[in-house]
Amino acid sequence: MIQLEKARALAEKYTIRPGTETVSLEDALGRVLAEDVYADRDAPPFPRATMDGYACRQEDLPGPLEVLETIPAGNMPTRKIEPGQCSKIMTGAMVPEGADCVIMQEYVKSEANGTIIFTDSETNVNIDPRGQDLKEGDLLLQKGTRMTPGHLGIISSSGMTQVRVARSLVIGILATGSELIETDQLPEGTQIRNSNSHQLAGQVRQAGHIPRLLGIVEDQREVLAKRISVSIENLDLLILTGGASVGELDLVPGVLEELGFRLEYDRVAMQPGKPVSFAHRNEKVCFGLSGNPVSSFVQFEMLVRPYLDTCTGAIPVNRRITIRMGKDFERKKVDRHLFLPVFINGEGICEPVDFHGSGHLHALDKAIGFAEIPAGHTVIRKGDFVNVRLI
Repeated sequence: MIQLEKARALAEKYTIRPGTETVSLEDALGRVLAEDVYADRDAPPFPRATMDGYACRQEDLPGPLEVLETIPAGNMPTRKIEPGQCSKIMTGAMVPEGADCVIMQEYVKSEANGTIIFTDSETNVNIDPRGQDLKEGDLLLQKGTRMTPGHLGIISSSGMTQVRVARSLVIGILATGSELIETDQLPEGTQIRNSNSHQLAGQVRQAGHIPRLLGIVEDQREVLAKRISVSIENLDLLILTGGASVGELDLVPGVLEELGFRLEYDRVAMQPGKPVSFAHRNEKVCFGLSGNPVSSFVQFEMLVRPYLDTCTGAIPVNRRITIRMGKDFERKKVDRHLFLPVFINGEGICEPVDFHGSGHLHALDKAIGFAEIPAGHTVIRKGDFVNVRLI
């Protein structure tokens, strides 16, 4: 059994390099930038009014001021502001030459002769100068950024309609277990529906990659070996779920070795999720995850997702928050790093969800993340701070 960080480091030695491709912004959400993106002009590109009011010279206040024109957002001013003059202006519009402030509409009185008077004692400038946010050539987004909706807006503001990204990996998901049936079938006797494949497919998509559901394979060594051999040829990476432990029918690690894969580890000091394997052969990679649904979920988040981010060059994102524990928590075995599903209560502190173990899939319904309890720690008291990894 090895520590979690060592398991991650071992896998990173065999990183897949998927290459790059160019996609439209419509298809770029969740993808990892393969190039830096730079501003193609200043932002804002001109002095911009930050509110509705009148553009004028501060030294002329309180007036009276002659109103030259009205400047809506998107229109160019046609008149320069001279002493004793102003122009009515809308939020976001270009400030005319000669003006050094915008007085708020709320502090203006209109006179009978068409002039205006500023009724307050002082004013803020209320103008965003040209280039306040960005200068032409400034770095907008760094290579390795995983794109959110906000990033797409930033890229489009630079005039780009396409962007170069790391190619998504094609990831096969193969469930093992003679007890499994497909989700649309009615279980009989000891049969259970295959939930892991769909859970893992969602995690793969969330990580920006392409899942391929490969169905179910029964617990027979020859059948499993054939399915792995056939499947992996058309994949970048294969995830097997089930058959990862040490029972008589837990075949995955042994079959992988028989097929010529080098097994780097098959036990990691994490709870849930100790039985988990990583193997590689000729630039093909396999992860063998637990058949227990909560275990496989945690194994993907703590081992597979970081590996995928390394493959695409994604900049690591801090997914942890530090928060107080709302209840005492105690455990007996402390040899592993515990990932405890928790929720945030109405007082803004976290509490463990009702969790019956690694097979309790429905515990994930209320969980917002996993509190990380390091190996060696037995008791967490109410009010203690814990690190929670959000999901």
